[in-house]
Amino acid sequence: MSNGSSRKTIRAAVRGVAAVGGGVLLAGVCLALIPPAGRPTLPPDAVIRGEALEQALVAAVTKVRDPAGEEWAIAIDPADINAWLATRLPKWATHDPEFEPFAAASAVRVGSEEGAVILETTLEAPIGPSALGLIATVRMPLELAEGEERLFVDIGGVRIGRLPIPLAEAGFDSAGNFLDELQRLEARHPGRRFRLGDGRCIEVRAIACEDGRIKIRFATLPAAASAD
Repeated sequence: MSNGSSRKTIRAAVRGVAAVGGGVLLAGVCLALIPPAGRPTLPPDAVIRGEALEQALVAAVTKVRDPAGEEWAIAIDPADINAWLATRLPKWATHDPEFEPFAAASAVRVGSEEGAVILETTLEAPIGPSALGLIATVRMPLELAEGEERLFVDIGGVRIGRLPIPLAEAGFDSAGNFLDELQRLEARHPGRRFRLGDGRCIEVRAIACEDGRIKIRFATLPAAASAD
């Protein structure tokens, strides 16, 4: 084969590789720009629903129950969680240092599907300007069965738009900080118990995620049990 033929062959190969690489890159960009399907929602009456969720939770947690201990359960629409995050969390973060680390979560939207919670936020990363409106999504498997000792916060997958990416390359802040704080919270409460002001304890006994609903089962334990 002559040198001229060899050079032509090499140039053709390079052009072929470049064309394939360019096609893959273009496909990736297109996938990143397409918003994910079934996105979490913020309801139009967010202020009302955020307040209603907060009041309902406070009422359920502080309700006078069987002194010997009593189980109870709630089912939460993720849209109500988003309403609370957007409208009530900023107020709590301003006035209570315990909530301050979670302040960035006001920009996070929460959804649920079978066996997992979905966290979504507008991308805050060096790989693309926020003006593009890129959406980062984290799928977080979350199930807690009766008898399990700890609730572990895990990450099942990360996407930008509809493009799967390695977790290490995600680079977004709001959802990432939110996960960090959840992990710290879990570390502080490994027994899944939270003490009330009157000495009683609320124990999280089971969590189940479904499409559009998160179900949590609790037990209110007498003050004596909180020392166990």
